Amino acid sequence: MSISNISSSNTMKFVYDDGIAIPYIVRFWIFLVSNILSLICCLFVLYHFLFDSNLRRGLHNHVIIIILIICLIMELTTIPWVIYLYLYEVVWIQTPTFCMIWKFLDSVLYTTTAKLAGWASVERHILIFHDQWVSTKKKRLFIHYLPLIFIVLYGIIVYGITTPMNGCNRPLYYFIPFCAYYSCIYDSAVFSLYEYLTGGILSSVLIGFGSTFLVLRVILRKRRFQQHVQWRKHRKMILQLLSVSSLFFVLYLPPVVLATAYKLGLPSDVGAQYNTYASLFSYYIAFLFPFTCLSTLPQLGTRINNIFRYCRRQKTNAVFPKQRATQVPRVNRTNK
Repeated sequence: MSISNISSSNTMKFVYDDGIAIPYIVRFWIFLVSNILSLICCLFVLYHFLFDSNLRRGLHNHVIIIILIICLIMELTTIPWVIYLYLYEVVWIQTPTFCMIWKFLDSVLYTTTAKLAGWASVERHILIFHDQWVSTKKKRLFIHYLPLIFIVLYGIIVYGITTPMNGCNRPLYYFIPFCAYYSCIYDSAVFSLYEYLTGGILSSVLIGFGSTFLVLRVILRKRRFQQHVQWRKHRKMILQLLSVSSLFFVLYLPPVVLATAYKLGLPSDVGAQYNTYASLFSYYIAFLFPFTCLSTLPQLGTRINNIFRYCRRQKTNAVFPKQRATQVPRVNRTNK
């Protein structure tokens, strides 16, 4: 990653090399198409989760709904700003405030998504094997709702406090994502380690071990006690978690594992190229998450057919009044 400038007698042009061989214009089209498709899918899935009473009342769907809302916010804010940069090679609004807001939103949305996915892996154990813990309103408040509220508010409060800390006066580059903005608090080794442990390590452990142990626990319980653990009731809940976890296994966990290896003494040049591309394709967590939820949506074919049926009905209603009007006989004195 390097920044250089090419100057002439009248102009000066900065050249930024981020180490990725994909040109900006190619990234623009890839991200634009991905964002449009993901946005359509996100709205479709979110609509059914919110307006289908059976899906909305399911406790295991609440964390999915929140992550979908986060993906929707990303696809309407931070990702379009990246797409704009890839097209025009300059950030949308060239002010320090905009760069700070961009960095704040990206930090909050990305880390909160990972933490919510980690909590989903833990909560599935509670909902399947310890459903008595959420059997009353009071228990649901403390075991189910408060953790979700805490995770969301934690990111907003922490990054709302730390992101504006820029007293070290680092320069901003308006042709780089986030304008190369980051808080001066990351100069503190203590805070960097804290965020690495609470964000990267904790989320990765919960996602990795939580989803793996859930499957093993179901299999062992079924073999030892000859109990199906209400498999038909919880099958979709488990499959939903596995589909979400597989997305994080591919796009989130490897960079965290590599960062851990660096802290344990692995040379920084090992895997450096992979890290560069991983930061680019980390946006596909938001792009692909709605599709993982779509694959687990019950009666998917029926829901899609209902949409097409509704569209055809709207077209018919728009045409039918005109047809009926042409069929009304003309009344005059002769045929009265």
